[in-house]
Amino acid sequence: MRNTILGLLFLTLSGSVYGQIIIDEIFCSLDTMLVKPVNEFRHIQKASIDSFEPYKAVWCEKRSKFGARIEIGISSYYYTQKTRNWLGNHGGPNFNFILTYDKFNFGFRFKPWTVNPGEELLFDNSLLPKYADLNPIKLDFYIGYSFDFKHISLEPYLGLSRNIFTVINEGELQETFSIPSVTGFINGVTVNKYFRIKKYEYISVFANVGYSIVDYTKVHNTLGKNYFEWSLGIAYKGFFTIKFMQKIE
Repeated sequence: MRNTILGLLFLTLSGSVYGQIIIDEIFCSLDTMLVKPVNEFRHIQKASIDSFEPYKAVWCEKRSKFGARIEIGISSYYYTQKTRNWLGNHGGPNFNFILTYDKFNFGFRFKPWTVNPGEELLFDNSLLPKYADLNPIKLDFYIGYSFDFKHISLEPYLGLSRNIFTVINEGELQETFSIPSVTGFINGVTVNKYFRIKKYEYISVFANVGYSIVDYTKVHNTLGKNYFEWSLGIAYKGFFTIKFMQKIE
C-alpha cells in the first residue's frame, strides 16, 4: 500500500502527464468530396440558386458535451467506535459508473464487501452471530464537477449513500435476518491524474476521500453515526463525438 501511495504521489507531481485538458478544436479529414445538394426546393423564391450548386466539403468531428466514465478501485472505511465494534474498519472494491455533461458528473457507485460481525446483535428477535457472513453494501448516488488544472483535476461531489445489510449464508445458519437499511449524505473529492489516449478519451489514476453523514442507530440502537472513506483506482473517461460535413470555401 505504501508503494501504491508513493507511486500516485509521483504521478501527481510529474510534469510528463497532465490534468484533463479538454480539446474543443474541430478535427477534419484530408479527403475532400463533391456535394450535390438536393434541389427539390428550387421553386421557393427566397432560396438562392447558388445554394443548390455543388460544392467541396470534408467530414469533420467535434467533441460532444455528453460522455461517460467507468471506475474500478479499492476502498477503506473507518467507522466511529460503536459501529466499529460491529462492522470493524474494513476495505472492499468499488465500481463506479458516471454520466458526464461537459464538466458535470452524475454518478452511481457500488461498494460491496463481506465481514463477520465483531459482536452479536438482535434484529427482530433473531440474533446475528459473529460467524455470519454479512454484506454491508453501500450504494452512492451523487453529482460532481471537475476543476481542471495543469497536472491534476479535482472533482468534488455531493450525494446520497444507501447502506444495505444482507446476510449471505442464511441457509447455513438456518435462519433469516431482517436488518434495516439506512440512507445518509455523502460528500468528498476525487483527485485525478489523466492520460490522454485519443482525442476525447482518457485513462486516469485517481484517489478519493469522502465522508458520509449516516445514522446507524436506525439500524440498531447500539451503533454510532457516520463514516470516513478513501479509495484508489483507475478509470476510463470518454466523450461522444459529433460528425458533420464542413464546406470548403
